[in-house]
Amino acid sequence: MKRTLAILLAILLLFASCANATGPDTSGENAGSDSPTDPSAAEETVPETEAALPEPDLPADLKFDGATCTFGVVDNPNAKNAIVMEEVTGEVLNDAQYDAINLVNETLGVNVEEYVMTSGYPALNSLTPIITAGDDAIQVANVFCVDATGLLSGGYVIGYEGIPYIDLSKPWWDQGANESLTLAGIRYAAIGDLSISTHDLTYVLLFSSALIDQNSLENPYSLVFEGKWTMDKMKSMCEAVLLDANGNGTRDEEDVYGYLSAVKMVLPSFWIGAGVKSMEFDETGTPVLTMSDEKFQSVFEKIFAMTYDNDAWIKVSEDSDVPLENRNRFSSNHSLFLDCSLFWVAALREMETDFGIIPYPKYDENQQNYCSRISYYMPPMIPKTNQNLELVGAVLEEANYQAKKLITPAYYDIALKGKYARDKESIAMLDLIFDSRVIDLGDTLFCSQIRDGFVSSMFSSNNRDLASTVAKNVKVINKQIQKMVDAINGN
Repeated sequence: MKRTLAILLAILLLFASCANATGPDTSGENAGSDSPTDPSAAEETVPETEAALPEPDLPADLKFDGATCTFGVVDNPNAKNAIVMEEVTGEVLNDAQYDAINLVNETLGVNVEEYVMTSGYPALNSLTPIITAGDDAIQVANVFCVDATGLLSGGYVIGYEGIPYIDLSKPWWDQGANESLTLAGIRYAAIGDLSISTHDLTYVLLFSSALIDQNSLENPYSLVFEGKWTMDKMKSMCEAVLLDANGNGTRDEEDVYGYLSAVKMVLPSFWIGAGVKSMEFDETGTPVLTMSDEKFQSVFEKIFAMTYDNDAWIKVSEDSDVPLENRNRFSSNHSLFLDCSLFWVAALREMETDFGIIPYPKYDENQQNYCSRISYYMPPMIPKTNQNLELVGAVLEEANYQAKKLITPAYYDIALKGKYARDKESIAMLDLIFDSRVIDLGDTLFCSQIRDGFVSSMFSSNNRDLASTVAKNVKVINKQIQKMVDAINGN
């Protein structure tokens, strides 16, 4: 039975993602025309209510007589991947997920269950033996995006094209993100509101309000709203706060820095923010490297200038997405900015001093839109062992519909805005950030070859020779991709 809380949460923001294969328009034409000048302009103009949300086009009498639909999930420390909540706890997001799945069960006469495929990397090795054995134990597998290529090329999964009842034009499916979820002509996954890990893995910049005030710096919110938040502006602000706190003449952990981030996150966060990508689809739909582009080279150079050249960034040894050392340093006002996923913003809830949330900067003021990075995602893939595609299609359509009504409001309007955001402007920033999300194939699907392949080591070693490094790697990467595409086409 639908709970009163769900009704109260029904007034929500229905945001449209820009996470597509081509990326947002970053040309100078009409530059800044979409840049809001005040917080209210970044928020929704017409709130959409539950009544305004269309219902799924499912037969009214569609029932599955208690059939089980099992989601395979990954237990990962950087995102919330669970689908089925065991009980009502009073925690808003937990209870919204609980209600959404219960409504799916009641509406379709099904039993949605969850199976943890793995508690670490990779999910591929946990899932393929099940499929190879012909076991229809998992109907939908939410795997790491880097596993998608192996599952496709090995013939372990099927595309969404033949699954009934799924209508990707409906508002509970992320049309922007789903444009990039094809490979070799196969739509291998579809992301909707049920996939909250995609929200968790959206990256932002946090800024220290205390350091802004202490150094009489411009208000970051105003800069964003006016379309003036650029890489050059961030560089100058980082340099303004640098402080040799212990007076020893050496940059060390006691000093104040401009920007903190894990090594592997620096380059992609900035280049995506600047409106460029490491990979694009060519005219045949094959992913190709685009890092030799002149604009990409310019962005690349700017990143090193604003981190290494002015000592505004400090390297940490911890190999995690948002290192604890960085979170602690930021919490004690030893850095102006912190690279942070929305999942890890929760870890700063107890921070005594205030912080704000903004997107990564534009390349320059001529760039039309801000772009926010989705670092990776958990694409829901369909094992070829599936014996009831009608069941799977109906459950996915109904579950994402219920998630749009219940889970998204709880996550966005309550969990984020109510608990973590410190002020009205931060709330407006979240609206803007979710409306400008981008997926880069070299940072996600081919993360092992690109971001965690040669890009991370380049930044770690202060290697700026992009042209020769790309030249050394491009043939191997292209060969791997072509082999993968050939294997997919052969299945």
